[in-house]
Amino acid sequence: MSFCHFLGLFATLLHSFSSLLLTFSPALRNVKFRLVDAYLAEEALQRSAGQIIPTARRVCYSSFLVATPRLMEPIYSLEIQAPADCLSAVYTVLANRRGHVLQDGPKAGSPLYVIKGLIPVIDSFGFETDLRTHTQGQAFCQQVFDHWQITPGDPLDKTISLRPLEPAPAQHLARDFMIKTRRRKGLSEDVSVNKFFDDPMLLEMAKQDLGIMFD
Repeated sequence: MSFCHFLGLFATLLHSFSSLLLTFSPALRNVKFRLVDAYLAEEALQRSAGQIIPTARRVCYSSFLVATPRLMEPIYSLEIQAPADCLSAVYTVLANRRGHVLQDGPKAGSPLYVIKGLIPVIDSFGFETDLRTHTQGQAFCQQVFDHWQITPGDPLDKTISLRPLEPAPAQHLARDFMIKTRRRKGLSEDVSVNKFFDDPMLLEMAKQDLGIMFD
């Protein structure tokens, strides 16, 4: 197998790699794998695709987990129109759903105010109903996808204790999202780097004090 063939196999592996970590989602952003060096065995039997792909997969998995990955969530842009006496209710509903206001002001030629803000997509379900309830049906909104944003917290922090049927604190959301998503998809909740290293490598990494949590 030539080195170019090896690079082709490695690229194919990376293409399917993004759906195999954390939440089993096909979206993998701001991640770059740099192939620094590779040693290929002289015997053809030991440098086939069946030998390279499992090894490369372990390398990608472990390097990704060591690099302190973070979850990202989609964010909606909001435009809400409501009377002046409903502004406090609009602010309250947004705050309860991790949303915040960017600007507000009167709409020319009408008694309404226009409020523009942002809200995480996962917290937007039922938002319009909640908004109408708190404003007696006087407010209405439009929601459009705006950008992706890093979810607060570390998804790999095993010191976080999540209680069932209770909302997670803001700094525990990434861990909460990852655990619940993997549980719903029937995946193991244990995401740790020690699955992809042998014992000598784990001991060497522990000596270097990389700050990696091991079970």
